[in-house]
Amino acid sequence: MLQIIFLNIGLCVILLAIAFVFKKYARVILWSSAITLFVGTLLLVGLGIVNPVSDNETGSSEFWGTIMFLISAAALVIGAEILREKNIMNVEEVVSVDAEIILSETLDTELARKVFAKAIEAGYMKEDGTHYKWNESKVLLAYMCGRIYCGDKPIPSKFDDKGSWKFGETFFPDTELNNLFDISGLGQSRQNRKDLAVPVKSTEIDKFFE
Repeated sequence: MLQIIFLNIGLCVILLAIAFVFKKYARVILWSSAITLFVGTLLLVGLGIVNPVSDNETGSSEFWGTIMFLISAAALVIGAEILREKNIMNVEEVVSVDAEIILSETLDTELARKVFAKAIEAGYMKEDGTHYKWNESKVLLAYMCGRIYCGDKPIPSKFDDKGSWKFGETFFPDTELNNLFDISGLGQSRQNRKDLAVPVKSTEIDKFFE
């Protein structure tokens, strides 16, 4: 019995050492070893080379040896999947550390950086990998970007206490802003509000330009 235990432990240690040396192929090594161990054990039992229940006895060394080898195969599979999850987490951490937001030449202006910084501080947006994530309505984002890049501004209105949204003359960089905020239809959202009332919370956005 002790021979089987030490044989089993020694085999697992050797396999783990090989997996450690060849880290790139560790999961493949562990899975291959587990399958080989599992199938090999079943073949030995099936062919009668090993008889774990001879004479209706289940306490023999062959019985416990068979059980231990099957458990070892399962342990190798579990170890392989734990290693896989760990590798995935490490990759995600590296990506999150290395990722940074890069503004294109069109979007990278002093005013944009100033307003974006204030919007982040106020909780309206946040950095999310290589993009910004906007936490309010799309039309409010369109209003802020219109003010930054097109010269849009609110003007008093006799029909609405909030004032109306007056477009500037500069082209709205729709595609680049959609990519920056990982959304779609920002330009259309702005166009739909031309000369209409400014959106809710626009006065809070106006403070970022002071």
